[in-house]
Amino acid sequence: MEGERSAVVTCTGCAMFVFLPQDRSDFVCTKCKLVSILEEKVRGLEKRVSTLRCIRENEDFLDRRQEMLLRPQCSEDSEQAQQGQKDCEEVWQHVTSRRRKRSVHAPAMEIQVSNRFHVFSTGTNAESGLDDPSEGRKQKETPPIGRQNMHCPRDRGSMTTTPKRRRRVVVVGDSLLRGTESSICRPDRENREVCCLPGARIHNVMERLPRLMKPSDRYPFLILHVGTNDTAKNDLERITADYVALGRRIKEFEAQVVFSSILPIQGKGRGRDHRIVEVNEWLRRWCRREDFGFFDHGMVFQEGGVLGRDGLHLTKRGKSIFASRLANLVRRALN
Repeated sequence: MEGERSAVVTCTGCAMFVFLPQDRSDFVCTKCKLVSILEEKVRGLEKRVSTLRCIRENEDFLDRRQEMLLRPQCSEDSEQAQQGQKDCEEVWQHVTSRRRKRSVHAPAMEIQVSNRFHVFSTGTNAESGLDDPSEGRKQKETPPIGRQNMHCPRDRGSMTTTPKRRRRVVVVGDSLLRGTESSICRPDRENREVCCLPGARIHNVMERLPRLMKPSDRYPFLILHVGTNDTAKNDLERITADYVALGRRIKEFEAQVVFSSILPIQGKGRGRDHRIVEVNEWLRRWCRREDFGFFDHGMVFQEGGVLGRDGLHLTKRGKSIFASRLANLVRRALN
């Protein structure tokens, strides 16, 4: 049509010239759009692969911990078995069976020779002088050696055995742990405890630990989920320093420790989202260096329907998923 002018526009991605009715400085061709979409999908796949790698490393760490715990128990069982075998050897006396030659005809010959003229005997004493088979039987039937001293080692072993004590489990963290108590503590309510501290930060958990850990606990299992509230105002340097101080305090209790990764949030700005990713990456490397466990939740809580309206707390479905993951972690560590 008359009056319309076409302009030559250059694509910002590939610098290709295109004729358009209007001049546009931010024009992107279709090929460049497809390439950008593919690059975004590739980045998403790389992130998923890194998450799966972290999960596999955590499982390997738990398996190594389980082997370290089972080795001393196996050695104790073998020592007890050897001691029990020695006790059995001291109490029981093994008697080898000897095969005796049958002596049925020998007494008959002796009877015929010694009582050959029994008809001339004046009394019945001669007849009574015959070898009484009952006496021979009494002489042959001798009690086995050591029978009166035999004791069953099984009964004595049952008196010395003591019931094995179960390990104590403590889960402590911020308000996201509210609602996970039933799933975690149901298998053993006596030895499991979930401590939920609403609004807690890293230093609050460090101050609460001495009241949660008991001196009588033998190598307890400790799970910590904290750090979400610290990412609101503190920078990465301050958060990592608090984690380091918490790690030094935890090593005083001689416990098996696993840190849970910080869950993602929504609607709080890109800066806080980026800070959570940085803290999780640093926490994973630090736990591996300090011989702590790291439980990475990955992309599980980035799906829809798990975060509440505030973008921070979990919905009913999100709490169920979170509680189930923590309960499975406890089960794997104690099994």
